[in-house]
Amino acid sequence: MKHHYTVQAIMRHWSQDFLCPMGAVCEKEELPAVLKHKGVKSYKIKSVDEEFFADWEKSDWIQT
Repeated sequence: MKHHYTVQAIMRHWSQDFLCPMGAVCEKEELPAVLKHKGVKSYKIKSVDEEFFADWEKSDWIQT
């Protein structure tokens, strides 16, 4: 089943890392591949289907 994920991402662009929020609609197993395809190096999940996670800022970064 596909879900709408909102993540805080670290993206690399021209030798520099940038933080940015982004969203993806996919199945849970597809999320790392979808984000990697978009250029994300690592991410934290902020919400799934608009249900925000408490203290998502304190979670560990997930590598793509």
